[in-house]
Amino acid sequence: RSSSGITGGERIALTAAATTPETSTPWYRNRKSLWNLPNLLTSARVVLIPIFAAVFYLPQVGGILSASIFILAAITDFFDGYLARKWDICSPFGAFLDPVADKLMVSTALILLAGAQGVSVAVPTAIILCREIGVSALREWTASQGKRDSIAVGWSGKVKTACQMVAISGLLLAQSNPLFTQAVLQTLHQWSLVLLYIATYLTVTSGMVYLRVAYPLLTGTSNGGEELESSAKDDDLARR
Repeated sequence: RSSSGITGGERIALTAAATTPETSTPWYRNRKSLWNLPNLLTSARVVLIPIFAAVFYLPQVGGILSASIFILAAITDFFDGYLARKWDICSPFGAFLDPVADKLMVSTALILLAGAQGVSVAVPTAIILCREIGVSALREWTASQGKRDSIAVGWSGKVKTACQMVAISGLLLAQSNPLFTQAVLQTLHQWSLVLLYIATYLTVTSGMVYLRVAYPLLTGTSNGGEELESSAKDDDLARR
């Protein structure tokens, strides 16, 4: 036994515990594992997209099945971020794939609904997709200027996302559903359209806020750093 009161065997055990903590961590919450549970949930949303598109066209049950898949994807979207933060295993892979998976699923759903339901859905779909593509490109450019980290999710972005998810779920359920009467489906469709237009309005306004605060950077009139940090709080693309 040494003067510190720790034997050689105890010292070896303490050293091993301090240097190899990850080896005893389960795979599903291991920071070093690419395929931990949060990343698997995120990847599952991407895998579900072609299945979602296929079942959308099934007669009679296409609406309820596609809505079920979309709602399941929305649930995984909540839990992958929640678990990653709770277990402190947020990763660059998850941070990249999470918003990509969200945008791919939402874009696919909107395009399918626009093709099935016509101009009432096609117009907001075009506006939403144009905004998302434009803001994504603008974010990449501001990232090259070292300003991307100052952008956070604000209240309007969260409200917009909630309205969009509920609206799409409702429109999918109203598409073809043997569980409800025609009157219920019509009411569901109308209220879902209202929510979709609210989401479209918030999409445009949050995009305009982002463009306004990035304008000094685009024009070279200012570094735009302080304004980006204080004003670009309403964008919804930074996820986790």
